[in-house]
Amino acid sequence: MKIIAEAAMNHFGSVPLLWENTKIALDAGADYVKFQLIKDETLYAPGEYEYGTYNIDDVRWLRHHSRVPHDQYKAIAERASQKAGYRCVTSTPFDLASLDELLETNPPFIKIASGDNNYNELLAAAGKSGFPVIISTGMSTIEQIDQSVEQLLKHTSNIVLMHCVAEYPHDLENSMLGSIPFLKSRYNVPIGFSDHSEGYGAAVLAASMGVEWIEKHFSLSPANGGLDVKHSLDGEQLQTFCKMVKQTKAALEGVRSEPTDAELYTAKRARRGLYFNTDLPKGHIITKEDIVFLRPERDFALEGLEKVLGRKLLNEAVAGTPIKKSDI
Repeated sequence: MKIIAEAAMNHFGSVPLLWENTKIALDAGADYVKFQLIKDETLYAPGEYEYGTYNIDDVRWLRHHSRVPHDQYKAIAERASQKAGYRCVTSTPFDLASLDELLETNPPFIKIASGDNNYNELLAAAGKSGFPVIISTGMSTIEQIDQSVEQLLKHTSNIVLMHCVAEYPHDLENSMLGSIPFLKSRYNVPIGFSDHSEGYGAAVLAASMGVEWIEKHFSLSPANGGLDVKHSLDGEQLQTFCKMVKQTKAALEGVRSEPTDAELYTAKRARRGLYFNTDLPKGHIITKEDIVFLRPERDFALEGLEKVLGRKLLNEAVAGTPIKKSDI
């Protein structure tokens, strides 16, 4: 199970904040930290128009002023790899030039956003790059997902398909997690979950369904604002999220073959043993009526009953005391 902390552009163009997002996400337990490489002039049309609940001028301004110089981004990615011991910083490129910049940083993978999963030119360039490609499926029909996968498979087999609901945020019941087994059965590639729901429940359920990757939005603080803040966890919440998801994965991998050491310790007090039901004289032949089953287990567990019945007492017995091996 790999967890991607999606920090988007929550550094707001600040190199110190770029590093702070990276450090806190890794310390919280995320395996990878992902940002967004956006050039507003190649993503948004000019002019005034309706853009969901956002003011398009504000969106373009924030995107433009949240860019980080390429050499500084590259330096942070290198610094993060030294901290983690592997390449752990990547981005979603929203245009071909940004993809070229990303490739210069030797990313662990390329992430394609749901909004661009039908941008065949970008998919082809990502597929030809030689790097793994992770692609989200939000806003897509099954036919569109087929086309996205087909386009990538022309160039690479190293892809991950992320179930995604592109509603920011959405309630747990709208997570459509039933899509996960469907995607598994339809496509012969690893399946993940890009989680835009509120809280932790959807990701925990997805982990229990065997996804191999989970992505969750992350921000240093809701007070910082930004376009993704409504569906982002803070650092403390991300730590809880990572712990719960990875514990779920570990819990599913456990298969009982014998009691654990902790269970054996519990059994010593929780399992019954063989005790004398009444005072008995030395030389008495032990019968079933002479025995009572009480906690805690001592020399003889309940399974040892047949070893005791019919045996002669070597010592006097006192009611309520455990039967010892030295007594018979």
